Amino acid sequence: MIKRFWPGILLKQYKYELIAFCINISIALLAFKFKDNVAVFLGVVVISIISLFFIIYNKTKDKDFFWLPLNKPGKIKDWVGRGKFIYIHNERSFEITNSNVGYLLPKTILWDDYRFEFDFKIVNKTVAWIVRASGLSNYVMFQCTFEGINPHIRIDGEWIQYKHSDINFSFLEALDPDIWYRGVAICEKRSIRNIIYRVKDGEVVFDRHWKIPEGEVISKEEGNNQKIKYFKNIDFDFGAVGFRNYGSERGFIKNVYIEKI
Repeated sequence: MIKRFWPGILLKQYKYELIAFCINISIALLAFKFKDNVAVFLGVVVISIISLFFIIYNKTKDKDFFWLPLNKPGKIKDWVGRGKFIYIHNERSFEITNSNVGYLLPKTILWDDYRFEFDFKIVNKTVAWIVRASGLSNYVMFQCTFEGINPHIRIDGEWIQYKHSDINFSFLEALDPDIWYRGVAICEKRSIRNIIYRVKDGEVVFDRHWKIPEGEVISKEEGNNQKIKYFKNIDFDFGAVGFRNYGSERGFIKNVYIEKI
């Protein structure tokens, strides 16, 4: 069972705003108390300027985590992709549909080892999450169906698929379309551990490791529909996270959390 203390995450995400608030309150009180003492007042001004630079520095440096609730409309400005990324009022979550390439969070594109978490509910067929994306044409994807998880590798827009029944990625019991689950993908270099547990009671329903293959043979059409094969290997030791659903595939996503490890 894996749980997140959401107030703690919010405090972590807005800690610099809280520091700024406390500093500003303290400065205001000091300025009021020593308003007739020029030296002390100037000292307070200097402290306020230093604190301002401190806040600016910590707000502009790279974060080591992101917390994206996705529970209100208009919360997708940080995501890049093609298709539909729309808010569903009844579920207070977002749905990605008709997205052949998916949607990525570019702020994580240079991250190497990280933990990627999210709540999801499958409406029809699948919900797919993306890791190790260097762009919309190169990434690793885990397509979660009701029966199991099918890993995919996308290289230059071409797909390699592994069926869950062939790699021991099948669920002991089928997922319930009426239940919210929490997905966790822990990425350490080319090793990825996927965990799924029920949100309502925390019971783990899936926990497997998968290692990204070092190289694959890709089949591609050229010229007069002649199929050629070439060997291609992409560096999947780092890359962004994201989601993808295409065609009639439907699923809801919310409470996304990504943290460097």
